[in-house]
Amino acid sequence: MNKFLFFLPFIFLACKSSDTSVATASTDFREFKVLDSQYLEKDQIFGNLLEEVVRFRESDNLNSLILEQSIPEIQEAIASGKLTYRDLTLFYLNRIYKYDRENPKSLNAIISINPNALKQADQADKDLAYLKNQGDEIPLYTLRGMPILLKDNINTSEMPTTAGAAVLLENKSTPDAKIVANLKQDGAIILGKANLSEWAYFFCGDCPSGYSAVGGQTLNPYGRRTIDTGGSSSGSGVSVAANFAVAAIGSETSGSILSPSSQNSVVGYKPSTGTFSGIGIVPISSYLDTAGPMTKNVIDNAIVSRALGAPYQVIDSYGTNDFENGKLEGVRFGVWTSFKENKLYEKALSDLEQEGAILIELDDTRPQLNGFLKLLNLDMKQDLPAYFAGQSDAKYRGW
Repeated sequence: MNKFLFFLPFIFLACKSSDTSVATASTDFREFKVLDSQYLEKDQIFGNLLEEVVRFRESDNLNSLILEQSIPEIQEAIASGKLTYRDLTLFYLNRIYKYDRENPKSLNAIISINPNALKQADQADKDLAYLKNQGDEIPLYTLRGMPILLKDNINTSEMPTTAGAAVLLENKSTPDAKIVANLKQDGAIILGKANLSEWAYFFCGDCPSGYSAVGGQTLNPYGRRTIDTGGSSSGSGVSVAANFAVAAIGSETSGSILSPSSQNSVVGYKPSTGTFSGIGIVPISSYLDTAGPMTKNVIDNAIVSRALGAPYQVIDSYGTNDFENGKLEGVRFGVWTSFKENKLYEKALSDLEQEGAILIELDDTRPQLNGFLKLLNLDMKQDLPAYFAGQSDAKYRGW
């Protein structure tokens, strides 16, 4: 296994520069001017799936097989016949229906649902049955049949891509983003679209994290209206924390994956720009934007990352043997010295050293970003029209 330099912690920047990236409980800030979407109704979101989703009843057995479980654990339960891909998909859809909108526990994390999700789950069950009949080995470290949510600035052919903006509600006939095509190639089910800070937080610096005109105000499941969601991939982080899907895909220019991952206690990976394709994602800056996975654990993050980067094996050194062995001998971790005062951080470093990891102390002096906003303005002036010209619904061509 190659040796990589990891950074602890992963969360440093936020798309919105303010103290709200810390889990505070400011009464003034939490008095949201707008909470619910003026464009969405819960039953309408579920469309042709509504009747079956409402009829579905979760059980303690399903809870134990799905909630907080890793992708390999879920795949193992399905391979052993304890669960089906249809059960899994219905379970998540039912949780979204119960907890996401129009009730006292609303999180407003979901903007749209894939009308073909259950058909795709049924196909995954058929494919699995075929593999079993052939006597083939059933892979566990795969996205086959795994329901995944997309931040709603990422194109998929089954649903509109709005970036949270009312003006893009008709942006329906869009080709799959390259990363979405990769996810589907690995067998993933695109379950739906997640809410976000509108336009990835670019046009509304004073808006709360996680607010969009289309989706309303996303709320943190660990503290509705008391703990900030982070942004701009707010709905993606909230959805994973609330067990609305196996994983979600966010996007980042400066902190938009890392901030909501931190705020919602999930694992977010912001790869180096260019690691994953940006084709089919509503842009701020093609030079700085990147998509990335948000998951419940590190193993799932690596599995999703491997699919996102296909056909290029950007993390091919993380094979299944590495997942199963879990060896840290010789792996290098970058350590920010300013965090060592935190007892939990200190304990984590001690645990890593005991497993043979190499800790390298880093200077946490932050670079000056003079002219950063000007750069983003110039990039968006060029990149957004390019998206409309080649990746949007035809009615937006020429914008």
